[in-house]
Amino acid sequence: MPQRKQITWAQLRVGALVLVSLTILGIGVFFITGEAGFLTSKYPLKTYFSGASGLREGSQVRLAGLPVGVVEKIRISAYVEPERAVEVTMRVPRTYQREIREDSEARLATAGLLGEAFVDISRGRPEHPVVLEGGVVKSVEEPDIKRIVQNTNDVISNLRVLSTKLNDITSQIQAGQGSIGKLIYDQALYSRMNQLSGTLQQIVTRVDRGEGTVGKLLADEALYQRTVASLDRLNQILDDVQHGKGSLAKLINDPSVYNNVNQLVTRANTLVDNVNSGKGTLGKFATDPQLYNRLNETFDRLNIITTRIEQGQGTLGRLSTDPTLFNNLRDSSQSLREFLTEFRKNPKKYLTIKLRIF
Repeated sequence: MPQRKQITWAQLRVGALVLVSLTILGIGVFFITGEAGFLTSKYPLKTYFSGASGLREGSQVRLAGLPVGVVEKIRISAYVEPERAVEVTMRVPRTYQREIREDSEARLATAGLLGEAFVDISRGRPEHPVVLEGGVVKSVEEPDIKRIVQNTNDVISNLRVLSTKLNDITSQIQAGQGSIGKLIYDQALYSRMNQLSGTLQQIVTRVDRGEGTVGKLLADEALYQRTVASLDRLNQILDDVQHGKGSLAKLINDPSVYNNVNQLVTRANTLVDNVNSGKGTLGKFATDPQLYNRLNETFDRLNIITTRIEQGQGTLGRLSTDPTLFNNLRDSSQSLREFLTEFRKNPKKYLTIKLRIF
């Protein structure tokens, strides 16, 4: 009989231990699953989405990314608008009621790319009223995973098309087609480029040795010194100009030069205005149509005279075109030259005066 009593007491202790363990396990499960506040007071909130893909009853409700509640119920709403097709009822502890206000926004998000869906509520600003029990938190739609996957498929399709085109281009290049293909596989082009490279190498070698104009320019120490001296002189000239020394400095810094140039430009503008308005001799010459007509007539007459001279008409025409007259003038000039020569040699022959007296 005593042995039987001891076994019962052991079983009782085991049962109590199991009960306490199950209680601790249940509390731990509530803490792990976000239901640690099951003893706290909660209030319901509603929001509407166009769809609840991946969302289930019991999913987390987060406030600014922190787990604060659960989704209590998901059902088809009574609204006909597509953006409010699904009604989601949430339960949130009242301790967070002051954080959820009318400017708060509910988003349907997922934990990672393929994780579990949850409702994330943004924290409201203090100047807006609090959403009361049973109130509606406005929702914001974001692209869901299906749209992302669809867009990814479109991108992959485009990449496949691009890859096919790149393969075609690569095949053409390998076949030596096109500009790039010829540039890579044309042996003659390679030979010319190799020859050009050798020529450039020779030029560089000559430059390193100081040969040629470029080589002397780079290697000649005297040329370097002259260049430095020229730069020093140029700096000195610029310094003198800045300090008002020399004619160039006076030309730049002297205000009287500027005034003279300004007056000259003003007078030139006045002269041009007078010419345009027909004032003065030059103005009349530039704007008087009668003078233009008289000059035109004069040029016409000169053209007529030159034409007649070329045709041998008139005295000047015959003088310029008749060879007989030219020969006569040449003979006369020759006779006159001979007479003057003879006269210089024996002037008495021509200056002797004979007097006869009857």
